[in-house]
Amino acid sequence: MTAPGATQLVLFCGGRGSATIIRALLRQTDIDLTLLVNAYDDGLSTGALRNFIPGMLGPSDFRKNLSYLLGNYSNAQYALRNLMEYRLPAAADTREIEKLARFARSNDAALLDEPLKGWFAQLPVPLSTRLRAFLGRFFDHAASADTTFDYRDCSLGNLVFAGAYLQCGRDFNAAAAAVGDLVGSRARLLNVSSEKNRVLVGLKQDGTYLSCESEIVGPQSAPPITNLYLLEQRLTDADLHQLAEMDFSAKQAFLAARDKTPALSPEAARALARADIILYGPGTQHSSLLPSYRIARDALAIAPAPVKAMVLNLDSDNDIQGLSASDVVDLALAHGAIISHVLADDRARLSSGQMDAATYRGTQITRGAFANPAQPQVHNGTAIIETILSARSGTAGEASVEIFVDIHNRSAASDELVEEFVEMGWKSARLVLNRFESSPSETIATANRQGLFPEVDYFRDWLRSGTSDYLVLMTGDGAYRFRDVQTIITLLQQQPSLGGVFGSRTQSRRQFITSIQAAYGENRLLYFLGKLAAFFLSFVFYLRTGVIFSDPLTGLRVFRRQRLAHLSALDQTAPLAIVRQLIRQGVEVAELPVIYRTYSGFTDPYWRIRRGLRNLAGLL
Repeated sequence: MTAPGATQLVLFCGGRGSATIIRALLRQTDIDLTLLVNAYDDGLSTGALRNFIPGMLGPSDFRKNLSYLLGNYSNAQYALRNLMEYRLPAAADTREIEKLARFARSNDAALLDEPLKGWFAQLPVPLSTRLRAFLGRFFDHAASADTTFDYRDCSLGNLVFAGAYLQCGRDFNAAAAAVGDLVGSRARLLNVSSEKNRVLVGLKQDGTYLSCESEIVGPQSAPPITNLYLLEQRLTDADLHQLAEMDFSAKQAFLAARDKTPALSPEAARALARADIILYGPGTQHSSLLPSYRIARDALAIAPAPVKAMVLNLDSDNDIQGLSASDVVDLALAHGAIISHVLADDRARLSSGQMDAATYRGTQITRGAFANPAQPQVHNGTAIIETILSARSGTAGEASVEIFVDIHNRSAASDELVEEFVEMGWKSARLVLNRFESSPSETIATANRQGLFPEVDYFRDWLRSGTSDYLVLMTGDGAYRFRDVQTIITLLQQQPSLGGVFGSRTQSRRQFITSIQAAYGENRLLYFLGKLAAFFLSFVFYLRTGVIFSDPLTGLRVFRRQRLAHLSALDQTAPLAIVRQLIRQGVEVAELPVIYRTYSGFTDPYWRIRRGLRNLAGLL
């Protein structure tokens, strides 16, 4: 389950190129992940299946991605992953296939050999039953077909997909959803297009015709691929003979007349429309990625996501041999991708081409160590995701911050506050001094919020109409440090799931005792009650929220707008009651130790008591 207000991330991917990136994304509890894949694969057993069941799209890339979404955290997950990826022996004979078909219909495990027998035994009964139902549906179809299917080296997962396709009335997208539900997918895996069948073909610069997807990704001559086409039907022998007699321009016109881009699937359109981040993953460009961009071209042009980042391949593949990084970016743009950022590994074997500056064709180029140190042939998923999330949220200096300060009975301290604020070197911050004396400027303003809890009133207004990324509420009868505020904002940026961080003044025993002594001086009764009340309020807060705060009455609270934008109205007036509402609506809040300076003679014990009692009443 993802957290409320989670970042919506859509990843265009193929079968294997984005594996480490997907696993890194799944380790983020605050990312709601959607994978967009096209289904034009027609190599090996996938091609055999598409020929055996006319109209069916290729399931291989879907099966591979589903295996990444399965964890190895239980025997059942491990077994299901192995079953989906298991390939029937290259020398599989009719007898072995018949035994597997009989097992699918009868659940007689004695019919199976290892390792299949052990893997099926580890599946929960409902899961095993559904898996066998899909397999049985395919075997029933195969038994009644006019031709014989070649099972050699065929993935068992592809047969599961084929059975689901037949069971779902030959609706490939419905079949993908059914299999995704079967494996308990931790992300949405969607076909980028409507379920209409297409044959992906290509034309090279020297006029060579690539008649299928497997030829596009396989070994080929040096001239680059110049055109991709999505044909409704394979060319006939007569078409191929006619094509061979044409010059290059005539071939382009001949194929373009038969080219028909399928519609974007409604589910993919909705995912792109609500995405916060669109990520163009690495992979086989001309088969896995460029056709998908073309299908989604119109939706990408209007998608509101502020970050649309492309992760470049680490090396050249058959389909992009001889091309540079800038050539690959050009191809993506030409096929409809809208790109704001490009991530390029600084040691990639793919040459940079014209992409040597900090920007290229309006995109921001980020170079870094994006290859896995232990496996330099694959990407470092964690480094990529951290870079992408930073691109969206900005660094601590770039994020906009609004700081509301209300220090009880210490308006004379405004000059010192302003001095400290200015010396911190904020790049995009605004200081608002409540009931303080100061000269307003571009970054410093004054306010006149009244009442026992002026910060709550300001917080509500910020939620309704504020524009800053972060709001800092700094209240009390002592003084906090702006450096602690910067530390908290850095923590929030490193932990995107958090909606707020509260500064704890009590995690140092000395600081806690000193604060109580400064507040209540020589009054032993108030000193004792102050210590007792701190523990009692923490206990009550835990009972009402299930969350333990060592310092629920802290006056330093920092909120992230991104995590609060989805909330319903907050109707409470006491700060702790507001916090309780936030937690009930799924906002994650953390504590971080901070320095809090108190000054004898400036603290107001009765003001503290009134605030404490009002907060307690708000919890009860």
